[in-house]
Formats: sequence, structure tokens, C-alpha cells
Amino acid sequence: MLLIACLLLNIRALYGQIDTPMQFHLLVQTGDSLTFKPKKRIQADSVINYAYTFMGDRYMRGGTSTKGFDCSGYTMTVYKNFGIKLPHTSAGQSFIGVEIPRKQISKGDLLFFRGRSSRRRGIGHVGIVISEKGQPVQFIHSSTSSGVRIDRIEAEYYKKRFMKATRVLPLN
Repeated sequence: MLLIACLLLNIRALYGQIDTPMQFHLLVQTGDSLTFKPKKRIQADSVINYAYTFMGDRYMRGGTSTKGFDCSGYTMTVYKNFGIKLPHTSAGQSFIGVEIPRKQISKGDLLFFRGRSSRRRGIGHVGIVISEKGQPVQFIHSSTSSGVRIDRIEAEYYKKRFMKATRVLPLN
């Protein structure tokens, strides 16, 4: 049984200073499919360091291992290591966490982009922010052309496809 709750919460205590209430999405399923229950406070640097260990791994559609990753399989694998279970689609992952204004994007946040097809308007790609808040936004992701790599949100290809950012890690 899948329980989907979308709550408007002011969550300053858990997620740091946010000036306006943000939309909080939570997906919970009995069993071990989708959960948002980290076992302890997670440092964004730990997530990023683990994400870097896959640099250069190839792209593979549906992949979730060092044999190859697709974009959502990559983010799912990275966060799973820290007790956060994400669905294996970028669109599904976009419902997890707290939506963050672009000015508040920080290390460890997830970035969501429209897919490559100009006919589909929905989310089709995801990456993990590796830059500090206030710096030019860079992210690590698995791209179809190069596998796990780093790109900038301001690169023309990603700039025009950016849709939103979410925070799945509580700030320390």
C-alpha cells in the first residue's frame, strides 16, 4: 500500500533557514520499497565523496551498479548508501524531499531537468549538487553520452531544461 502525502510545512528546524513554507513530499510504502527515513544525520560532504567514487562509470539504461548507471539509478544508489531509498525514476525522485528555491540550492540537493525529447515536457533527468550554496551550481550525474560526470547548471543544455531542486538531506 502506497501512502503519498504532500504537506505544506515550515520546516526551518530540520532543513535550515527557509524564508517561505516549502512543499514537502513524502512517499512511504510498507515493506522496503520507498522510504524517507535516514538512520542518522547525514553530512552532505559524505554523500558527495561517495558520489565521486563512481566518476567515469559508464551509462547503462536501467543501470544501478558500477557496470553502468542511468541517472536515477545513480542517485538512487548514492543515497541508498546513507539509508535514503529513492524510486528508480527521475520523475518519482522529484516527489521526495523539500522543493528548494534556486538561490538556496546547496551541496547534496537533487536537481531535476526535462528529458532530451522536445515533445515530453516532464522531468526526465536528475543529478546531485556538489557545489556550496552561493557558488555556481555544479552537479554530478550519469549522462547518456559520458556516464558519471560533472556539469554546470548554467551550461546551455542544462540551463534551458532545469525544472526544480529538492533537498532530501537535513542540513547540519
